[in-house]
Amino acid sequence: MIKLFGQSDKTYQSNGDLVIKALKAKVHKEDNGAFYLDLETGLEYVEELTEGRILVVNTPQGDQAFRVSNVKQTKHKLTTRARHVFYDSMNYLIRDSYVVDKDGNDALDHLNGATEPSSPFTTISDVTTINSFRCVRQSLYEALQTVVERWGGHLVMDNWTIGLRASIGQDNQVNVTYGKNLQDITAQYDWDDVVTKLLPTGYDGIMLDEVYLTSDIQYDLPYTKTVEFYQNLDQDEYRDESGNLDEEAWTAALKADLRQQATAYLQENSVPRVNYSLKANLEKITDVG
Repeated sequence: MIKLFGQSDKTYQSNGDLVIKALKAKVHKEDNGAFYLDLETGLEYVEELTEGRILVVNTPQGDQAFRVSNVKQTKHKLTTRARHVFYDSMNYLIRDSYVVDKDGNDALDHLNGATEPSSPFTTISDVTTINSFRCVRQSLYEALQTVVERWGGHLVMDNWTIGLRASIGQDNQVNVTYGKNLQDITAQYDWDDVVTKLLPTGYDGIMLDEVYLTSDIQYDLPYTKTVEFYQNLDQDEYRDESGNLDEEAWTAALKADLRQQATAYLQENSVPRVNYSLKANLEKITDVG
């Protein structure tokens, strides 16, 4: 059943303003990626299916809310790709907020509480990784993408609750087997970001004393690149009582931070990224993780 609610509705226990009969409805969901509803329906809903209203659809994750956008009308039908209300996070700005040595739960709470206007979301996480992040003039959505990159985990979009989970899905005792339920498998190798010799630069063009970092992994072809890293160290921490900057300590801190970021980058990108796409018939099972 597809229920239509108003733009500002946050609870969906009722049948809403209207129950819509669909010609075609399909929910698309990716891990840490897109989550949307493709809907086709008749012209009788042209006055109701308008920009910004909310469609609530039953999914394997329960009833989920999707916001109507860019409705297309032809002679025979209406179509819309309605994105999950999670994407409202694009409309909430964080001017300047510094997450310092926080786990996933505290990081989400910190950023979610720093938006303009006030965020309508609640956040929760069981990720125990400790990390830091200076967020300057970014949307809440952009900040959340950085949190996923630095803290790890899986974004769980559950209506107005945003979760970051260490793992998703559960063991349903289902095997994907060739000749049984495996329909197709594709392996894609991405060498675009591979680097085995790196020249990192940081704040004000600073470089390491050794200039280059070299990976333990090498190939017949050279993969030498330069990457500029953002450094968010607080310069005031390196001033004396008179307010004068200790140039030597400041430079040493910048180089140490640059070396740490560059080493992690080199380790992550010294091998190609490999993505395996499986197509299998797994009925009523999602979030395989």
